Amino acid sequence: MKNICPQCGDTVPAARVALGRRLCLPCGEDAARAERQSWTVVPMHKSNYVLLVDRKDLPGIGNKGGLHR
Repeated sequence: MKNICPQCGDTVPAARVALGRRLCLPCGEDAARAERQSWTVVPMHKSNYVLLVDRKDLPGIGNKGGLHR
């Protein structure tokens, strides 16, 4: 059985498939870069920096309690 990348049609190495990866290395790198573009790092009030991956959490960051309604 051949492991074929669903995006480009190239063969995916068996070691990647064993790790649960469905994409070949170049397509996987492109998908990871696209995912990371939506992340941002923001400073917390009188604290450290936090990695945000969901944009809806951003409005509460400037508040001292972190709650936003």
